Amino acid sequence: MARLHSADIQSKLKDINDYINKEYNLTHPKKKRDWRTYERQFTRRAGTAMKMLNPLVHEAASAIQIVPAAGHPHSISLEDRLKLLLIKQLIAKSNRVFSNMLFMFSMLAGIEVSYKTIERLYSDPEVMLAVHNLHVLLLRKKGVNSSYTTGDGTGIHLL
Repeated sequence: MARLHSADIQSKLKDINDYINKEYNLTHPKKKRDWRTYERQFTRRAGTAMKMLNPLVHEAASAIQIVPAAGHPHSISLEDRLKLLLIKQLIAKSNRVFSNMLFMFSMLAGIEVSYKTIERLYSDPEVMLAVHNLHVLLLRKKGVNSSYTTGDGTGIHLL
């Protein structure tokens, strides 16, 4: 009676995987992307979105009435905090990298914040309200009255 060894099984699994990948690649060729056109369209769409977003951010932030509380007041406005959060998400960099980038561009933007300020944006209740208002405004602007979605992005609702 022959004995099976781990190396034999791994070798067979590798052969099967290679065969499946080869067959898949033959039946599903990669689509070529025209990068020049793609980048031009992306730049146009991003520019249009930024132009539309500024008045919506202003409307979302100005709809919130803030009552001053005890403690250190915010050094930047709610509108700027919302913009920071949105840009940080768009750039997809860490809080430290983003705050360093802001430091370099502070000559243009006039905003100087630490990475901790960026981290605090995620738990700032005023920013959360402004993000909610912005979401509602965007849905209204796009004419979305109802949707079949879930908050966690899985598409599975809990009963």
